[in-house]
Amino acid sequence: MRPVELSSPLLCLDAPRPADAALVFEYCQDPVMPRYLARLPSPYRFEDATDFVTGYVPDAWAGDLEYTWAVRGAVGPELLGVISLSVPVGSAASVAGPGVGSGSASGSDSQSGTARRTSSIGFWLGGAHRGRGLMVEAQRLVLDWGFSTGLCDAVHWECVVGNLASARAARKAGFRFTGQGPAGIAYRNGTHPPSWKGALHATDDRTPPAGWPAEVVGA
Repeated sequence: MRPVELSSPLLCLDAPRPADAALVFEYCQDPVMPRYLARLPSPYRFEDATDFVTGYVPDAWAGDLEYTWAVRGAVGPELLGVISLSVPVGSAASVAGPGVGSGSASGSDSQSGTARRTSSIGFWLGGAHRGRGLMVEAQRLVLDWGFSTGLCDAVHWECVVGNLASARAARKAGFRFTGQGPAGIAYRNGTHPPSWKGALHATDDRTPPAGWPAEVVGA
């Protein structure tokens, strides 16, 4: 699939550009990043940023594996962060033609018995841009697109326990807290650290729900 641009009066989401590698590298020097991002190389080199922007991201779009956007302000090209949505197995064809993604397995709804196409969402912002509600809006744009195109009808989110910025953004975007357990993917040291998990269905109300840990709600 070719990259799709999403926008609102607050943000523009578009394809990362080669020039963005410098800011990706800069943002990823923040010690919070390797602590909370499972697959981020550590130490993080400029070559890693270049490979991400010019290799991994366009290849994943073209292969219908994962769709990754650069988060930018509505005015100006500066990279603020990144957001991505995985492609459920078998779902890409409904959006992008014959490509089949493998980002997140399709499942079934245990209550209804119907097929469920579940994507996973991931995101980060550069340190200077956190706390302004930008990632809540970025999630809204991506979720609306994923649901409206039929790519998925449910989205999974998780973060390492203690990553309050991610958890608060997910809650404010409407995700329901589904519990705590080992991370779904192995971190760079091979472990699966305790993680908070959430889910959002296409039919869910996006109002921040109850049921989240007190430390997430308390800000």
